[in-house]
Amino acid sequence: MATLLTNFLWWADMSPRSMLIDGGRVVVSPTSEPLSGGEVFDCGGQVLLPKFIDAHCHILPTGLDLLKLDLSGCATQEEVLDAVRDRVATTEGWVMAVQYDQTKYPGGRHITRAELDAVSGSRPILLRHYNGHASVANSAALSAAGVNEETPDPAGGEFGRGEDGLLNGLLLETAHEYVWERTPKVSREEMVTAILAAGEKMADLGIGMAADMMTGRFNLEDEVWAYREAARRGCRIRTRLYVQWREVFGPKGVGLARLRELEASLYDPDQTRICGIKLFADGAIGSATAAIYGSYSGQEANGPKVSRHGRKTEAEGTSGQLIYSPEKLIEMTRTASDAGYQVAIHAIGDYATDLVLDAFEATGCPERHRLEHAMILSDAQIERIQRLNPFVTFQPEFLMRFGHAYRLQLGEERTSLLKRSRSVLDAGIRLSYNSDRPIVPGDPMDGIRTAVRRPAGFDQTENVSLHEAVRAYTLAGAEVCGDTNMGSLAVGELADYQFLSPERWPDSL
Repeated sequence: MATLLTNFLWWADMSPRSMLIDGGRVVVSPTSEPLSGGEVFDCGGQVLLPKFIDAHCHILPTGLDLLKLDLSGCATQEEVLDAVRDRVATTEGWVMAVQYDQTKYPGGRHITRAELDAVSGSRPILLRHYNGHASVANSAALSAAGVNEETPDPAGGEFGRGEDGLLNGLLLETAHEYVWERTPKVSREEMVTAILAAGEKMADLGIGMAADMMTGRFNLEDEVWAYREAARRGCRIRTRLYVQWREVFGPKGVGLARLRELEASLYDPDQTRICGIKLFADGAIGSATAAIYGSYSGQEANGPKVSRHGRKTEAEGTSGQLIYSPEKLIEMTRTASDAGYQVAIHAIGDYATDLVLDAFEATGCPERHRLEHAMILSDAQIERIQRLNPFVTFQPEFLMRFGHAYRLQLGEERTSLLKRSRSVLDAGIRLSYNSDRPIVPGDPMDGIRTAVRRPAGFDQTENVSLHEAVRAYTLAGAEVCGDTNMGSLAVGELADYQFLSPERWPDSL
């Protein structure tokens, strides 16, 4: 039976509107014209807007992290160690912690393997950096993962060492992944429980659909089953899955034919489906592994000398960590693109962004693909993105949460120009906003608030309007995932709407 929603304020202009829906679809979009028909629902003068779409996050890890030790409240190395010590005393097995951030602690110093060993020499302890690109392990965790002093650094990563040349417990990029992949396995039922829990948390924030950007991290077959089962059990959000490249095309990947079968097993594409393939080009700013031109503060450039794309310049040094060589990145991107998939590539540093744009251009259809993060952009790069026309995703909440880390690693001037939303939108680039949760808490209103009024120390000329910010977190989020039937409450779209009180709406900005 049709439902007539009346007595609400339309978010875009705060005018009184009505809307008619039937069968979960919009029949008449919000209008000031008189409407009739259907069962009347009085909205009580609340603000109505489309549900938010978090088009870049990590759904399953969000749910699993709810069970881990949260270090976000720790301000010193000693507080971290005390929290770990308390967890060791009250649990068994591995101690897994999240939201570790050395840039908040005195001197910006990492906790060491030796300090964790002093807490427990027998229990494996692993502290994951807030950016998800690094961690710190004690000796028991390294041993359980098969890492010792003779273990070589994996391609695209590093086992940290002290001045004495011995392992200090720091794990960067693929070294971090190597150890985390050898932690206790998660069962299928635990995955379902985690997805449902994450869905509850996100739905309570007004999110109606989210894209998991690293599906296959634990086990691709199990994860796809779990997302399907969570949907069957009433997951409160729609889910979109971006599968790790190696889980399909790598030496141990399931292969293209099996991926097609897994896609077909997801019986309701409106509820959950596989959208594309995910790759990483570099690391993160907080751990000084984002691939940048020049150097990090107080450090020498440690990468190859290259010329910047888009302008005449002498070759200069680079810093950070490339996950793959430029040639390999192009090859991998073309493999996924030629198989018919949208490719989403994580690139935070400006050097990495140029290499990703090279890879997109090599596919012959750069407009199909997704550039994730693009935190450091020059004018020349914005012009190139405009020409190639890939989708771009930003996470405004990063500026609110991690400004201290960015200033420590990049200095005030470069930090002020991170995430240039105004310039990108003015260039006509297809920009969406999202969270990358569980890196951040992920309330879309925090992201919108930050995009409209960037925090102190960030260039205020890059602010956007409220209308632009909401669109980037709704309709643009649908478009980047290939969904043409949601995001604006237009006629025929899915009727995914939410209410906010009129008091909260203006006061939240």
